[in-house]
Amino acid sequence: MQYAFFTGATCSLLLLASVRIGLSRHGGAPWIQVLIAGAFLYLLRPLLDVQQPAVDLLIDLPTMLCPAAFWLFAHHLCSESQQFPRWGRGLIAVDFLLGLAAQFELHPLLYPIEQPFKLALIGLGLLTLLEQLQSDLVAERRQLRIALLIAIGGYMVIVVCAEFLFSYYPVPRGIPAVHSLMTWILTFAACMWLLALSPKALEENLPQRMAEPDPAPSEAPEKDAAPLDPSQQQLLYKLQLHMEQGGYRHTGLTIRELAEQLDAREHVLRALINRHLGYRNFNEYLNRYRVDEASRRLADPGEAHLPVLTIALDIGYRSLSPFNAAFKRHHNLTPTEYRRQQLPA
Repeated sequence: MQYAFFTGATCSLLLLASVRIGLSRHGGAPWIQVLIAGAFLYLLRPLLDVQQPAVDLLIDLPTMLCPAAFWLFAHHLCSESQQFPRWGRGLIAVDFLLGLAAQFELHPLLYPIEQPFKLALIGLGLLTLLEQLQSDLVAERRQLRIALLIAIGGYMVIVVCAEFLFSYYPVPRGIPAVHSLMTWILTFAACMWLLALSPKALEENLPQRMAEPDPAPSEAPEKDAAPLDPSQQQLLYKLQLHMEQGGYRHTGLTIRELAEQLDAREHVLRALINRHLGYRNFNEYLNRYRVDEASRRLADPGEAHLPVLTIALDIGYRSLSPFNAAFKRHHNLTPTEYRRQQLPA
């Protein structure tokens, strides 16, 4: 009875959240909708008396896709300019095929083999959320990563491990009711935050490729028109002078280290770069200076003898791969192609 009550309450909240996200100005985020559908059907599944295998598979399908959807949504939320890795698609395909095979009970070992793949996808989603958390300049998106997505990822890990454990041992009495109660609390807190306390936290921080295209896109970052107070003006001057003098060349520079170099508070510097310079990610801000210097040096006949790797290391990159990716996003050419175009033989 308690399970049915809290399950019904949770499913109602999930439907409300799904409709709210679907009506947002971005038209909704497909992967978070898959997550919501998976959670909805997962909770509802024990209350349904399904006899037909085809219907049973359709009900379980969104739940099977939840770990992959979590990773994909985390990537689209956090990796604004990077394509989802091809090897990740392969890992998701293997997990999906294992899930289908386990669903049809083709072999008793398929289910225990499938569980590590689920945990791996969830873990990769959590890693995606954490790897650029420090460089994220958007306060609302940082809160979204920590308070919502990491909580969901952690809860999914617990559910996967519990399901695996209870597939071999009997479920203790009261566990389903406790699970439904905890799910309702988590869903209620998420809905209160996203729908009432901070209704624009999700839709304003979806990456542009998930949003409706802007009819007149601008290459320049969006800036806050609010005037700077004297202390902000002084910090902005110090920041620009520091960067013009080559402060961006420090390998592995973080915004915390930059704040210490400028004798400024980190959250103030974050807000300045985000709201007044228009950058959503600290690495993109650094890339602007690094790619500009690299472009000048690659077009300089006096430095034509220098390998591209040497220039990349000089301007602060740890290796060639991130430099190539940042350069190509800016010029739509690799550094080698750009040099060949600027310095024809």
